[in-house]
Amino acid sequence: MAKCKFCGQGVRSGPVFHTGCWEQTVNKLASEFCDEYCKFPFEMDYEALVDKCEQCPMVRLKELGCNEA
Repeated sequence: MAKCKFCGQGVRSGPVFHTGCWEQTVNKLASEFCDEYCKFPFEMDYEALVDKCEQCPMVRLKELGCNEA
């Protein structure tokens, strides 16, 4: 049985990590990235920021690890 690359526990099939572990790790890294490097929070109102965040490549990166039906 393969092991999750994040928590080390067994994974039955599919990607070699749990979806929850992937989401937790990517959310943490995305938060750090957004807080430290994203320029848009300082240049937009809240609604425009939400629209911009929905188009962010970090969102697509997070979705790469999710194989939910």
